[in-house]
Amino acid sequence: MKHFVFGAAALALATIGISVGQEAQAATDYEGIYEATSVNTRGNDHTVWLPGLFSGTDAYWQFTGGAGNFSVGAGNATASLGGTIDNNGDPNLMLELAVEYVLRDPNEPGVSGVKGGGIDGGLNATERAALIDTWSFFDIVSASLTGVGALEGLVLELTAFPTLPEDIPFQLGESANDKNQGLGGSGWFSWSIVSQATDMTYVALPNGSSNQHGDININLSAVPLPAGGVLLIGGLAALGAVRRRKKAA
Repeated sequence: MKHFVFGAAALALATIGISVGQEAQAATDYEGIYEATSVNTRGNDHTVWLPGLFSGTDAYWQFTGGAGNFSVGAGNATASLGGTIDNNGDPNLMLELAVEYVLRDPNEPGVSGVKGGGIDGGLNATERAALIDTWSFFDIVSASLTGVGALEGLVLELTAFPTLPEDIPFQLGESANDKNQGLGGSGWFSWSIVSQATDMTYVALPNGSSNQHGDININLSAVPLPAGGVLLIGGLAALGAVRRRKKAA
């Protein structure tokens, strides 16, 4: 699968063979830039679920303006997710999300498998396993939620969910958001309070529900390269071929 990105000269169209026990796992190469948008759970659109952060506040949050940004590095070695999210129940409550991921080595699910059952369109067990084999799995390198506006001063650190340390990592691929079909991603995290909001109307609960557990569920759409960029890629490729022929001569 091929995904175009702004400013890139070319993108890989390949699969990566990674050892998983006795078998090779061929993860689809998703290098590129994407829009990250909300999924729907029981009628609630959201990108981040944060139960128990504040007393009486909606647990669902989604990207302000409808989309955040997600990017994947060469060979799926790294990924990042960012953007401003606001609360479904009170859009004046906003947080800046920033997550950096690194590909697991080896690229495989944790001991407990993948997050949730996933939406697989009625695939049988063999087909489901084959789909998961195309996914990439990431560990959190650094992650935070930082208050904006009324929540200025609030900083939460996000880490792997403590009862499943790196057991079920962030997953990327077709149907991987655990909510619907299509390209997406999802993962659990725990949060801890680094600092409280300046406005003490909003106090993050140190013993939030679900053991301060949250999750991320996103749909992903590749950001296309402009037509001029496609021509540029073709021109650069042709120029490179000419230079190689001259060097060989």
